[in-house]
Amino acid sequence: MSSPTSPTPSSPAAAPEPAGPGLSEPQRLVNIFFNPTKTFTDLKRNPSWWVPWLLVSIFVLVPGVLVVQKVDLHRFMEQQIERSPAAQRRMENLTPEQRARGMDINVGFIKGTIYAYPVVNLVKGLIIAAILMVVFNFFLAAEVPFQRAMAVVFYSYIPFIVYSVLLTVSLLVSSDPNTIEIGNPMPTNPAFFMDPTGNRFLYALAASLDIFNIWTIVLLGLGFSAASSNRKPDKSTGLATMFVVYGVLVLCILGWKAVF
Repeated sequence: MSSPTSPTPSSPAAAPEPAGPGLSEPQRLVNIFFNPTKTFTDLKRNPSWWVPWLLVSIFVLVPGVLVVQKVDLHRFMEQQIERSPAAQRRMENLTPEQRARGMDINVGFIKGTIYAYPVVNLVKGLIIAAILMVVFNFFLAAEVPFQRAMAVVFYSYIPFIVYSVLLTVSLLVSSDPNTIEIGNPMPTNPAFFMDPTGNRFLYALAASLDIFNIWTIVLLGLGFSAASSNRKPDKSTGLATMFVVYGVLVLCILGWKAVF
């Protein structure tokens, strides 16, 4: 008489991939504001990322071009040097001609970075997607392929469209755009209300508490949780992980400010 076959343990079932037509691009974009998990879950069906990348690039490029046209970038660079003891020491060792040439090079670099922002945005997104994919897949056993990680990152940038619109309006309505603090132009973080020439460490710490930065961090945490092919990590773990990653980044920036 044969013995009954004993059941073998099975691994947790992977979350089913979305089926059907899914969301359109306009629906994905709208849901980022009202139901972001729905957008990020839909990325498992179609991990397209070029639409949010293009939209964010265009909207951020607009105020950037206005800055080039309306703001005295040489004056801006002089203000940055005045706030950095290390930069002041470097300038003291230069002749007037060398200083003027250095200022022109820095201003040209700023302009080039602004006009090349779509490419800069793409490269930055690739790097962030790669880092976060490693963090979530290796440490949290998520299953998020690279293209899907890129889509999560670029959809998480969508709030900066709102930021760019507000900044564009500020630049257009301002009687003197040179009075706008380009490095921190709007009251979206506590540093806006602080003296930028004061304590650089506290100023950078307060600037890191920006509404739009935190909004993006929340979206990234929700995005990598929802876009995982299995049931790991959950939303709370995804959010906690992103805030830890952001905290490490802020500490690195604060260390840089303390030195330079």
